Amino acid sequence: MAGDSSGTSFRSLADQVRAWPESRLAQLLRLRPDLATPAPQDSGQLAARAATRASVLRALDRLTLAELCLLHSLVVAGQTPRSEVHGLVDADPAWVDDTTARLEDLALVWESSTGLRPLTVVAELLGRPPEHGPGPLDVPPALATSTHDPDLATRAAAGAAFDVVRRVELLLDHWGSAPAPVLRAGGLGVRDLRATAALLHVDERTAAFVVELAASAGLLAVGAPGDLPESWLPTDAYDAWCRRPAAERWTELVRAWLVSPRTSGDVGARDASGKPLNALAPGLVDPHHVDTRGLALAQLAALPPGDGLATGTGVPSLVARVRWLRPRRPASQGPLVAWATEEAALLGVTGLGGLTPAARLLLDGDPAGAAKEIEPLLPAPLDHILVQGDLTAIAPGPLESHLASQLHQVADVESRGGATVYRFTGSSVRRALDAGWSAQEIHDFLGDVSRTPVPQPLTYLVDDTARTFGTLRVGYAEAFLRTDDEAALETLLRDRRAASLGLRRLAPTVVVSTTPIDVLLPRLRDLGLAPVVEAEDGTVRVARPDVHRARTPKARPTGREAAREGAQLAAAVAAIRAGDRAVAARPATLATGSTPAEALAALRIAIEEGASVWIGYVDNHGTTTERIVDPQRVEGGQLTAYDHRSEDLRGFAVHRITGVRAVDAATGRPSPPAP
Repeated sequence: MAGDSSGTSFRSLADQVRAWPESRLAQLLRLRPDLATPAPQDSGQLAARAATRASVLRALDRLTLAELCLLHSLVVAGQTPRSEVHGLVDADPAWVDDTTARLEDLALVWESSTGLRPLTVVAELLGRPPEHGPGPLDVPPALATSTHDPDLATRAAAGAAFDVVRRVELLLDHWGSAPAPVLRAGGLGVRDLRATAALLHVDERTAAFVVELAASAGLLAVGAPGDLPESWLPTDAYDAWCRRPAAERWTELVRAWLVSPRTSGDVGARDASGKPLNALAPGLVDPHHVDTRGLALAQLAALPPGDGLATGTGVPSLVARVRWLRPRRPASQGPLVAWATEEAALLGVTGLGGLTPAARLLLDGDPAGAAKEIEPLLPAPLDHILVQGDLTAIAPGPLESHLASQLHQVADVESRGGATVYRFTGSSVRRALDAGWSAQEIHDFLGDVSRTPVPQPLTYLVDDTARTFGTLRVGYAEAFLRTDDEAALETLLRDRRAASLGLRRLAPTVVVSTTPIDVLLPRLRDLGLAPVVEAEDGTVRVARPDVHRARTPKARPTGREAAREGAQLAAAVAAIRAGDRAVAARPATLATGSTPAEALAALRIAIEEGASVWIGYVDNHGTTTERIVDPQRVEGGQLTAYDHRSEDLRGFAVHRITGVRAVDAATGRPSPPAP
């Protein structure tokens, strides 16, 4: 925004802000939101807040390399007439004018009677001048790009979008009945992450991203299912999410990712103490992640359709561009940019290195338009499979959620791609029987969903597995084993692999074990047996596993946040203007700086002007004294100033200052020594 105060000088930053129109005042609060909460009482308090070290640091951290160079030149020059600013840096004059106006909009620079003047605290915080290579200052590093067929890139991204939706659904459907425990320190264990990677048929890095994505979208949270310990469970919102079209499910995941500070790329690395970082761990966040991700995507959005990052050199060039945009950020910025591009590809936000049309709509705040854009590119879910004679079944496309969940209970995924291949084995059929299916239910299911006749080998496999299912019964003794087949029991006792189970025969058909039943059952199944649990009355106890849910976390910010932010800014501007009118209407006999907020504002104005002020001060004995001081800085509730009475620098507790008044320059107070 061009400065509307050009050619006008002011006594202080507060006076300049007071002269701004409301639109420019709102722009300042939008660029530096920390100044708006709570709403300042008037322009004086706003200017004082804008000159604090913490607030100025936040503003400096959002400047580009070129903007920092211009600001540093202004600091070195001291007070520069506006007409002489062009000679401070080697850059296009129009860019210099725009950047100078932006620094004024940020209240880092204000126009004094002798020229443009940076805030005093800016000079303390800038440090050494930033380094930049040869060439014009206002030209950012170029991106290494390549051109692809836009349709091909869009289709590739749509395939990735479908895969991530399917993997989130598969993960949460599995954890709904077999939840992963929460570590004592929070997070997901390494073993559970490895099992998740095997379940999703991806590497552990991608599995960590899928887990973190589900949690960021509010679909995964910590819960305590019944008597079980705290575990990672799908939330109540997951059921509603599953019923939505695939395109809408994708947009919800991407929107959650865009505002998530979670750093899944750190999973597997070690923290400062040498401990490995786990997925879903509480500390796996970076405060700069959201802004860095947004900057990286904004650079991709600026590329023409069909252009994307070049293979190999594209990501390093993007890292260099983002470092130019935010040079004061820590060294972790490079990995954050790399993770953002990697995760964008996994999500289908980018295809072949370029941003997709649906992703552009999402970044513009139009999720409905994004869903409409990507929906025709996603494969339609199927309600059937093709069962083959080699104990496999082919899903020629994505399956309906309910069908996929049922098929995963009775068959194992053998390979994925354009079509998914499932294999039926004795173990997979036993898994369905353990879940409460009967042999007839399995036959009916396969007959209903298969477009091809169910081959005899699969029918025999189901019947043979069901026939042996339950011939060995396990009960609580620590555990006991009972069977009518003495030969089967004798074979088990002679099996060396069963030596660690602590088996001991009590009768020809009964054996007891020292191994707990929850460990004994899977160990027996690993040996190729099909045991079932026997109840106290001798009946077989087979039940479908309970489906557990956790409470949905607090909703994430939505598009309505923008309207709420606008209303808050408008209220803050109104409060500042009302405070300014109250100050203007104050009786002349009332000293300025009579409240703590006003005192701080007056002291900061004096620091900027290098002026002397009168203060009323209550000492440790409760005695009120009046002093003339030259304020140097205000920090941590302490004023450091040159005291004309003691002729030395000393500290004053701000809360003991009862009033502040400006001193007439005509009184000729002595200049303070260099601090």
